[in-house]
Amino acid sequence: MRANLRPPARQHGQAAVEFIVIAPLLLFFCLGILQFALLYQAKATLDYATLQAAREGAVNHGSLESMRIGLARGLAPLYARAADADGSQAAFDKARADVRAHSVITLVSPTPAMLRDFGQPVGYDGKTFTEIANDTLYYRNTRAGRESGVNIQDANLLKIRALYCYDMYVPLANKVFYYVANVIGNIGSGGILTREPAEPGDPYGRPANPDSPCLVKLEDGIETGRWPLALESEALVRMQSPFRGGK
Repeated sequence: MRANLRPPARQHGQAAVEFIVIAPLLLFFCLGILQFALLYQAKATLDYATLQAAREGAVNHGSLESMRIGLARGLAPLYARAADADGSQAAFDKARADVRAHSVITLVSPTPAMLRDFGQPVGYDGKTFTEIANDTLYYRNTRAGRESGVNIQDANLLKIRALYCYDMYVPLANKVFYYVANVIGNIGSGGILTREPAEPGDPYGRPANPDSPCLVKLEDGIETGRWPLALESEALVRMQSPFRGGK
C-alpha cells in the first residue's frame, strides 16, 4: 500500500521545473518593486528640493541661478555616498552638475505681464533694474493690472515648476520602465525581449509617447546603463525680495 502512495516517476523533478519557469518572473517582480520604491523616494526628494529652490528664488529676486543651486542642495541626498563633510560636498557637486545637465526650472509666476504691470525701475550700485515692489504690500493698491489681471499682492507669489531626469539604476527594471514610459517597441514580440527597436534612421526606437527632455538614444542607454525618467514638482512661496527675474 505504501508503494502505491509514491508519485509516478514522470512527476519527479516537477517542482524544479516549475521553479525554473517562475524564477525569472519572480526576480523581475522583486526588481520592479525596488525600482518603484526608489522612484517614490526620488519624487519625495524632488518635492522638497523644489520648495528649497523656490525659497532661494524668493530671497534672491527670482534668480534662476539661485533656484538651480537650491534645487541641487535639495537633491544632494540622492547622491550622498558618505556621511561626512567631504561626502556632503561631493554629493552637492554631483547634484549641481546633474541639475545643470538634466533638469529644467520653469518660472510660472510672476509672469512678464505682471512685471510690465507693476515693475518699476530701481537703481542699485550704478545699475538699473525693473522690479516688482515687495514692501508694505498690505497698504498698496489692490487694483488688478491691465495685462496680467492680478493685483500686486498676487504678483509677489513665486511659483516654479521643476523637471528632473532621474536615472533609474535597478538592473533590467530600469530599462523596462523606460521602454514602457516612452512606449518604445512592441515589448514581448518584437521589442525589448527579442531585439532592440532602434534603427539607423531612428536611434530612439520610435517612442509613441516620448519623454522629450529625458529621452536618450537606445545605443547610449545600453552602453552607459542610463535610463532616465522625468519627474516633475511645483512649489509656491511668497517673494521675500523685489522680483526682477532673469538669470
